[in-house]
Amino acid sequence: MPKKRQPNFTKTPSSYVHPSLESSKPSSSSTPPAPRTVNDRISQLRREQAPRPTAERRDEIIDVVTQRSVPPALRHILNIPEVNPPLPKPGTHARVSRTRSGRPPPGPAPPISWLNQSRHAPPHLRKMHGRRMNPGESASASLKFSTIATLDGARRLPAERSLIHHTLKLLATNWEWLAEYEQYHLATLPIPIKESLLSYLFVYGPSNGIDLKSFKLLFLDENELEGATGSDELEQLDVSGLLNDNFTLADLSKYMSRPRPVSVIEAFDNLSTSADKGKDKAKDDVAESWEDEIDLKPINISRFPHLTRLSLANPGSSASWAQLLSLSANLKTLTHLSLAYWPTPSLTPNATTTSMVSKHSKPVSLGGTSYYSEMDDDWQEAANILRRLSNNTYCLKWLDLEGCLWHKALTFADPPEGDGPDWTASWGQIEYINISQGWMPHSAAEVATQPAGMLPVQLLTYLRRQRTAWKLPNREAPPLEWRDVGDWMQRENAARDVENRVHELRSRAKGPYCKFDYGWSPGWVESPENSEAYA
Repeated sequence: MPKKRQPNFTKTPSSYVHPSLESSKPSSSSTPPAPRTVNDRISQLRREQAPRPTAERRDEIIDVVTQRSVPPALRHILNIPEVNPPLPKPGTHARVSRTRSGRPPPGPAPPISWLNQSRHAPPHLRKMHGRRMNPGESASASLKFSTIATLDGARRLPAERSLIHHTLKLLATNWEWLAEYEQYHLATLPIPIKESLLSYLFVYGPSNGIDLKSFKLLFLDENELEGATGSDELEQLDVSGLLNDNFTLADLSKYMSRPRPVSVIEAFDNLSTSADKGKDKAKDDVAESWEDEIDLKPINISRFPHLTRLSLANPGSSASWAQLLSLSANLKTLTHLSLAYWPTPSLTPNATTTSMVSKHSKPVSLGGTSYYSEMDDDWQEAANILRRLSNNTYCLKWLDLEGCLWHKALTFADPPEGDGPDWTASWGQIEYINISQGWMPHSAAEVATQPAGMLPVQLLTYLRRQRTAWKLPNREAPPLEWRDVGDWMQRENAARDVENRVHELRSRAKGPYCKFDYGWSPGWVESPENSEAYA
């Protein structure tokens, strides 16, 4: 049997002497001792304060160092007791075990942001850490999806707690980076994801919109990129708030029409069988194939042949009615159109305040609409532009004009110069029009100061019902500076006159009924809890 090895501890002699054992008598040597440094003093204090090792402590350290690890199976067979687990690191909290085996769940602990946004979190934490804008919030709010994106019957946006929602939000937030480094993979997204991604770009994307190059990356076809899904099956195009100097309506109009060669069957139908043309061809050399004799001329077809829903809301300074008329030539199959917050129709908006002065006549407005046209109820140019737009969009059934303040131009009639849009022919199929002003007054005191009429009474009744539904105290909210209740009343009455005129024209022609939405529905009106008027 081999002899058990025992460690040999040799104690090195130390020249250290405790100060208490030193003689109090002065040394007889005449040489003074060298002064001790700071490191010497610290080392001395450590030696004095360190406990002296005992024999039991020494044996325990030896066993821990020399002990070898044993597998769990052999430990169970040899009846070796279990070793205590190591103590947790300071500053960490032990997690509650949720598995059947008693072990904690694998992986790191969930971050605090996940716990705050959980469905089991308190309501005030969920409101604090990310709130989705209501459909009726102010037009100036940036976090608001377009009306077409949230329309019933359209391709609905994903649920707020779904993985697709967070994925699209992340893609829109990092759009500039994706357009640079993932440009060969964006075109492979499915068509429904592309439609929703454009809506998310307006809410979570770059503040200055996108450029035409990155817009083209989404709709590459198989001829341009292998595996691309193209744009032939796209039905909804939401470019709300995405227009800018690098991506205008003129760029979109050019991109929507693309040239392609004529097919052989179409070219064969265009062949002529006249005798003169046959004699001229007989003089030439005979071609190897009759297909070579066909003159293949490119024709323009739309990149979105099945497009039925288009949203151009919130264009900002990029709104151009001249470019919109050019774009409408490619919108023959459009059924839903959103022009929310577009300015007054005019082909020369920069010449509104400019006039031409002459010695022989009065000053004449240089543009089609003068500065005082709205005060004089002169909507001639606006009605003419809307008539041209209606002739190109004769399949419309749904129209969104939220925030537009030119209601009277919809039914303006001037026989010598021409009428506005025809509500019985070109726009005779429209069944819904959103003509709301984008906001509603919440102060009952301000409404009560207006002249008596049917509209103030209806608005007061509506506000009382909404106040009861919101469960708010009976207090008045101060109106915003730029929101005048008197102007709101005038525009609301003008919108009512437009509705009456359209219904009268439809009833004469026995056309379909058209519903006008003024934004009075409970789902549209913004809640006072989130309104700055009730802040």
